[in-house]
This record gives sequence, C-alpha cells and structure tokens, in this order.
Amino acid sequence: MQSDGGDSPMAGAGEKQPALGPQGQPIKRRAPIACRRCRRMRSKCIHEKAQPPCKSCREAGLDAEDCQFTARGQPDNDRDYRHPRTRSDKKPSSKAARKPEAAFDPWAGLPPVPDLVDGVNRFTRYYFQLGFLNKVQFPEKLLSNPKSVNVFLVLSILSISARLSPCLRDRYGTGIHAAEFFMEKAQDVATREVYAEPTLERCQAFYLLSIAQQGSGLRNKSYINMGIAVRMATLMMLHREETYQMQNPTPELVMRAESARRTLWMLHSQDSLHSGPLSPVTLAASDITTLLPCDEQSFSQGIEPKSRAALDGTPPAIENPALINDPNRSLFASLMQLHHLWGIVGRRAVTYGKSSRPWEPTSGFSRMAYTLSQWEASLPHEHTWSAANLKKHKADGEDLAYLCVTMMTRLCNIVLRRPYLIDVIKRDHKDPARHHFFTTLSADLFRNVEELYVQIDAQFTDRTPDESVGAQIAAFCVYSCGLFATYLCKYPSICPNTSTSQKGPIMLRRTVAILMECKDVWPLAARWADALDKFSQDPKAIPSQSSMDDGKDPIPQPIHPLQLPPLKAVTAIPPAAQERTLPLPIPTPAISPSTQSPALLPSPRTSHPTHPSYPQPQPQPQQAIVNQPFQPGLPSDSLQHYNAPQSQFQYQQQFPQPQQQQHQQPYLPPAAHGRSSVDGMGMLVSPFESSAPPTPHLLQGPAMGSVAGMTAAAAAAAGQYFPQIPVVNDGYDGELQFYIEGGQPTWTMGMDTFSGSTF
Repeated sequence: MQSDGGDSPMAGAGEKQPALGPQGQPIKRRAPIACRRCRRMRSKCIHEKAQPPCKSCREAGLDAEDCQFTARGQPDNDRDYRHPRTRSDKKPSSKAARKPEAAFDPWAGLPPVPDLVDGVNRFTRYYFQLGFLNKVQFPEKLLSNPKSVNVFLVLSILSISARLSPCLRDRYGTGIHAAEFFMEKAQDVATREVYAEPTLERCQAFYLLSIAQQGSGLRNKSYINMGIAVRMATLMMLHREETYQMQNPTPELVMRAESARRTLWMLHSQDSLHSGPLSPVTLAASDITTLLPCDEQSFSQGIEPKSRAALDGTPPAIENPALINDPNRSLFASLMQLHHLWGIVGRRAVTYGKSSRPWEPTSGFSRMAYTLSQWEASLPHEHTWSAANLKKHKADGEDLAYLCVTMMTRLCNIVLRRPYLIDVIKRDHKDPARHHFFTTLSADLFRNVEELYVQIDAQFTDRTPDESVGAQIAAFCVYSCGLFATYLCKYPSICPNTSTSQKGPIMLRRTVAILMECKDVWPLAARWADALDKFSQDPKAIPSQSSMDDGKDPIPQPIHPLQLPPLKAVTAIPPAAQERTLPLPIPTPAISPSTQSPALLPSPRTSHPTHPSYPQPQPQPQQAIVNQPFQPGLPSDSLQHYNAPQSQFQYQQQFPQPQQQQHQQPYLPPAAHGRSSVDGMGMLVSPFESSAPPTPHLLQGPAMGSVAGMTAAAAAAAGQYFPQIPVVNDGYDGELQFYIEGGQPTWTMGMDTFSGSTF
C-alpha cells in the first residue's frame, strides 16, 4: 500500500518516521523555507510542504495570495523591511572604569628589618620602659620572621619611636619626618582594621597610634582611636580578673596574659592622664576588677607573682583595702596608682576647684592632701626618691618610669595647692589661724617645687646624647617647676624658707635651658620656655588663657552654641578686680649677665599691655562682664558664639553699682612674633603671644536678661554650672588644660547638623 507521502523525494522504505507528541500527533519542525511575511516578522513559519497559507498567515486572516514562498534564486527583498540593528554607544561603565585595586601590602616601602628592630628597641628602652611588649621576645620575633608580627602594631610603635632612632632619622631627613611617615602608614592600615575582630595586638596598635596622633596635634583622631582601643579591650573582657584565670598555664600563656593585663591598665592610665570636663573618663575604676601588673622580671620569665596590688576604687580594693598598699607591688603598679591620683587632681585643677575653707579637715583640699600623703608613705622604699634608687633603676632600664613616679608625686602636691597661691601672696595678718595655715601651705608648696627641681637636675646631669628625656608628662613637670620658680624670683617672701627662695633664679635658668635643649623631642617645650621667659620678666603681663590651641583638629559641636548679645569692651576695672590683682613684685635679685640664660635676656619682641587679674564674682545682680577670647580678623561685635565649656571658660563678673561707665577699647594688633614655629612631632608650636589676651566685655541690655531665648531664671540656673575664675592668671591653667584635654574648639557647627533639625 502506497503512503500519502509517496510522491515526496524523501519518501521511501528508509524514511525516518516523525516523532510523535503526547497525544500521538507528529511534532511540527521548523520548515526549511518561510514565507515573505514570516521572514519580515521573524516568526516561525509552519506550513505543509510550502503550500500557502501558512499557519501564521491563516491565523492573521490572510489568503493564499498574500502568503508567498520564494523559489530558489529569487531576490530576497522581503529582508529590506527589517529594522537595521543600531549599535549602542559603548560608554565605559563605572565598574569597567574602576581599575582593579592592587593588593594592599603594608610592608611595602618599609625600611630594612634591622632598622625596624632598632626602632622597637628604642621604644622599649627610651619611651615605654614599663609596657605590654616583651623586651626580648618581640624584637627577636620581628627579626627572625617579620611576617609573623602584626604590621599595624609595628607601624604604631615606630610612629612614636622613629624620631629616637638615628638610622631612621638619617633615612627620612629628620626624626619628625620619620615619625610622620610611619604614622601615615599606620593610619592607612587603621581604616582596614577598625571593623576586624578584636585582638590584643590590634588593640595595642590603636592605643599607640592614638598617642602618636596626640603628640602631633591630631586631637580628634587620637581621641577616636583611643576609644576604639578601649572598646576592643572591653569586648575582650580585659577589665575582668576572671579573664586571666588559666588552667595549667605555660610561661608563654602567662606572658601573654600579663601583656593583656598591662594593655588594659595602660589604657586606663592614658584615660586618667588626659581626662577632664571636655574629655570624661571612658573606663571607670568601679567597672574594673583586674588587679595591677607584676614586676618586669616576672613578666619576662612568665612567672605568676605571689601577690598583686589593686587600684583604689576598684571592687577588689573596696573588698580588701589592704591590696592598695601591698608592700610587694611592682613599680608598674605604683605608676598606675599615681596616674589615677593625678587624674583626680588634674580634673579638680582644670575646673578651678577650690575649697572655700581649706583648713577644715572635711574640705576637699584636706581630704585629697591626706590621700596623697598616705599613699606616698605606703610606697615601697625602692619607689621613693633617692640618688641611689635612681642609679639602680637606670641600670635596670627603668629610670624614666621611676622618675615619672617620683616627679608626678611632687607635681600632684604642687597642682593641688596652686589655687591658693593668691591667698599665700596676700596673707591676712588679722587672722592668726588663717595666716598660719597659708604660711604652712606655702612652705609645703615650694618644698615640693624644690624637691621636684632636685629630681629634674639629677635626670639631666651627665646625660649622654642618646638618652631619652621621657614622655610629655616629664616636660610638663619641668615647665611646672620653672613657673613656680618665677614666683620665688619675683616674690622672695612668698616662701617662709629663705634657702628655698634664694634658689629661685637658679631653678628658673636651669628649667628654661632644659626645655630649650629638648624642644625637638617635646613638642611644647619651646612654647613653655617662652612662657617662663615672659612671666619672669613681667608677671602682670598676663598671657592668654585660651590654651593657645596648637591642635590641628577642631572640636565638633553637634548643637548650635548659645548666642550672646553684642558685646562692648570696658577699660574701667571694678574695685573687686583691683583687690584681686597681684601686688607689685619685689625687685628681682641681681643676676650676672654672664650667667643669665639667653632665654631670659631682654628680647626685641613687643610686649602686650598689662592686664589685671580677673575678679571674683560678686552677689549683686547688675551688669555682667564676660571674658571672651579674641578671634583675629573679627571685630569685637562679631563675637557672638558661646562655646561652653572650653579651656577658656566664660565667666561673669557683676558690678556692685547699678550703672557702670562704658568705654570702647580700640583693638591692638598682636605683638610681633619672636619665634615662628618649632618642629615637634609634626606639631606647629606657636609663640606664646600668638593669641591676644582676653578682653573683658560688658553685656548690653538688662542684667541677667534673655540670652539666646533663655529666661533670667534659666540663665541664673545655668550660671552655677560654670566653675569659678582662676585666681592667678599666669598661663598655667591654660597649659594644664591643654596638656590634659587638648585645645579649645576653633569652629562651631550650624543649625543643620541633625539633617534639618533645630534645637
């Protein structure tokens, strides 16, 4: 029987049968030819052996005449109806334009490993003699296998110690440039490490980078990195004693645990050294159960000590007060305890805390003086001052840490008594008891000054050129000693001990010479030497109390500051202010020109006009004087922003008379600078007269009126939060606060800080 497709050329006995669908129907395959319409529309043309119309044309309602199949060789004009393809402009996309980032290698561009090891050794020998690094194992590990050491930690170490290494100084030109190179490298690595998992080395690196940035005037970055280090430490539970409990500890585990313990306490120490109203304490002692570190020998050998001391105010010390005065405590433990005490004294000083009746046993002054006395009496003999102890600690490589303990003990006693200096100068002879109290206070104050000078002189006598001079706190001790020596020069009767008074000129010359000698290591040394020079020549030429902000970072203020009414200057001094002015100094003892320090010789600089000391507040609610720092380039009427609290606090002085004559004081240009800048850890140190002295201003309008929308009651209530004015304006308060907290804000943010919200 012949099939229906027998006439097809493909038909035959060997023809392949078409595939069947699910319901037994053959599957339609694409035809070898297509009609013109399907070609134009680029659609599938289904037909029966090229018989029109195809399925698509039939469904479109076309007849067979409209469905045409071209024969072989006929023109293909139907393709002319196709829309030609247009090529899109190939613009480089953002992904294509972005070049593949090269692999970040923090080791690239670093000096040879031996130079890095030299910088690490100088860090542990001349800067942090008591620290969290093993002085033997860490350099050996860096030398033998550099890649096994955390490069971020190495860069942060060299950010501090590069300026102490001769080979690094020669490589980068100066010690300052060397330190800046490593600090920039460490900052690049820090941005990649901030969100990484907290580790001990990463925490230590952020801490050391913060210290390097603080020395370079980068206060904001330093404060942020210190906060990161503290948060990492708390995330690792370093503030809890149970973290250090180990089963079957090996010497390596003991050393690592001790390194972690020391890291926690160095963070707390730095927090105490630089805490104040503008930078509050981050890690409170009441939250720390960790005991204090052991001695260096136990640390280097991986041996657990027999006992550990505790910090006053921590839960272990509250539970067992005997741990505070542990007779076997290490030098590291004594140093941490002293830094904690300094934090208390320093915070009280920068807020101008002064007891109204300091002679009473319950006063804040008496309690703090008793605490310092008891703590010093409980110190181990090896931690007290003597030339023999200094020689022993120097042989052990701990002389700088030992001097920090002895010198800061004297500094705490000096700063504690300084607010009463005006009462010492103008003692009340009518009240014998009060006169005796301030005479004793003066004797104690200048006894501590003389003892501090003895220690400073011992440190800098017979010192080799490669020996370090210690951290910045040592420089502040030298400056403090020199400043109080100026009082002995100008007011010999201020100290009841005649022998101490006679040493004033010698102490002043020596401290100024030390500061000038170490100005390349201590960023603020040159400025402090200039300050001592000015105040010794004229104590009534009051320097600026604005702390002379040398920091490169402004302090951001998220809330718009209060607006003060336009201010006018006054030249009349109220009687209360005249009473608080320092008396005329007694003529200075003659100093031979041959022995006088060059820093004390008359300079060609134009001196500022003298200004009186600031008066104490009076109870009469009349017109008020506001002490406002001058901003160069702005008229006095444009000083409308009120930043509180700052290193220069805004104080109010009220007149006893209802009316006060007002005078407009012309602006005097600042004096010519005798010193443009001094290198110091990348920090631009301006001369002491870089900021004009603050000028008193008289508020216009009713007294205690509305200030930026504040009612009189609200303004009066807010006034009690402002500390009292410093009694002696010799620049020390500003320098103390600058050392503790950094400079004052240099700009204020606008009202749109919070995305359009206003407050």
